[in-house]
Amino acid sequence: MSPVSRTALLLVVLAAGCARRPDAEPVETDARPGLRAAAEPAPSRLAVRRPVRGDAASATSPGKLDEMPALLPPNAPRDTWVKHYGVNPTIDTEEENVSSFALDVDTASYAFARAGLLRDQMPEEASVRIEEFVNAFDYDYPPPTDEDFAIATDIVPSSHRPGYHVLRIGMQARQVSDQDRAPANLVFVIDTSASMGKDGGLRLVQDGLRELVTRLGERDKVAIVAYGSAAQVVLPPTRGDRRTEIVAALDRLQPEGATDVDAGLRLGYELAAGAAIEGGINRVMLCTDGVATTGPATADELLAHVASQSLRGVSLTAIGVGVDADDVLLEQLAQRGGGSYDYVDRLAEAKRVLVDNLTGTLQIVARNAKLQVEFDRTAVARYRLLGYENRGLSADAFTSERTDAGEIGAGHSVTALYEVQLRPSEAEAIGTVRLRYRRPHTGLSAEITQPLPAKIRATLAAAEPRTVLAIVVAAYAEKLRGSYWVRELSWPDIADLHEQIAPSLRGRPDVEELGQLIDRAQRLDHRGDRSEDLAWSQLEFERMPVLE
Repeated sequence: MSPVSRTALLLVVLAAGCARRPDAEPVETDARPGLRAAAEPAPSRLAVRRPVRGDAASATSPGKLDEMPALLPPNAPRDTWVKHYGVNPTIDTEEENVSSFALDVDTASYAFARAGLLRDQMPEEASVRIEEFVNAFDYDYPPPTDEDFAIATDIVPSSHRPGYHVLRIGMQARQVSDQDRAPANLVFVIDTSASMGKDGGLRLVQDGLRELVTRLGERDKVAIVAYGSAAQVVLPPTRGDRRTEIVAALDRLQPEGATDVDAGLRLGYELAAGAAIEGGINRVMLCTDGVATTGPATADELLAHVASQSLRGVSLTAIGVGVDADDVLLEQLAQRGGGSYDYVDRLAEAKRVLVDNLTGTLQIVARNAKLQVEFDRTAVARYRLLGYENRGLSADAFTSERTDAGEIGAGHSVTALYEVQLRPSEAEAIGTVRLRYRRPHTGLSAEITQPLPAKIRATLAAAEPRTVLAIVVAAYAEKLRGSYWVRELSWPDIADLHEQIAPSLRGRPDVEELGQLIDRAQRLDHRGDRSEDLAWSQLEFERMPVLE
């Protein structure tokens, strides 16, 4: 292959993996059963940045980026609905030195991949979202003292990318005790369709909600809506301390019929509005495998309804179960509904989401939370954000009061990782980080701004243990999704990195399990070395072309 052809091919590959432009909506996946995909939006200036789930194709016009087809993983199986949002590129700070994105506390992608690996199946590459892997772990960040958030940073050498460092930004939200939590008006909207009977999905939901009920009190309210072919009220709004009645209603649920998620949600929102607690928490908790077989003509109709209810003060938590979970639909419902998306693959995960993190799941301390990093061009030559591909924002969207971003619950933490190529500099900071959000009860915007100290550790071994853990989790996620940027990092390398986590963390059950999942992925991964097929091995990381 000639140097010109190789460069052209690489441009296609990199463009396909780029994060989408803030002003471009991603192309919808194939229509889900009962939910017709919306019409494709008009092409943007760099249409190649808008990921399309489809088979790889060769470039026919290497000189015209807009006409190049996306090179992405093959279509997912028909029983798993996922979307590939691309892979963030390395950006030259001379072209753009500001990176902005909506924060995300979802963890579904990690549990979804774990469930597949434990069934001896590699997860679909498109289902792997790095930020959800990283945020599935507790990093024990120091809590804020007089702010809603505390921000902590660390900079260490990259384990596999010569000449680069990893910048870790950790954000810890303030805690709210169970006693100080606002009263909650909860409506459990539970999918009881026939598909929920597969692999014990409905039983898992019932067991998890039974655990949740033990944390509720007389100030709280609970209602239950079940939906299959039609929706029905199983339990009208009931005081939270009447646990026997609530559990008895859960026990009556049986899987049968089709899946009219639209009817279930509309009835759930109706109950939530009728029992609304002023100044309290009003939330619909959707528990489903997400496979819609009847209902609205388009997914957009359902998403628009969820968004309108969020504006009226009723939020949505989406909890996915089952091997056929519609990942795309559930993530979008949570985003539009002003809540979070978790995937529950076992009772221990249900307890983590619904019991251990109950206050964080229910009590929101920041709405429309966004992060912006402005790099000092004299200190940073290039950077790459790991994950958050479908959360990217323009600089204007970051400052806009109208931007719909992420919701952060009490006690939740969020971690962002950047790969940065540093310049020789005597500056005391390599840039500035800004966290912008809206306080839920006042509606007033707040912004926390602080410098990124140029305190650079000499070795990875000198890093904070939490930083090493985050790096290992991110490497694991990047390898699962076949990212170009870890092409020189093997599964044994990642296993060795896991061994470098401090014993105080490595002995935690979730971190021990991470090591086991890395070993399992190594055994199951038969994808081969793509770098040889695409002649990437002759190209250097720092010479990778980047898009403006």
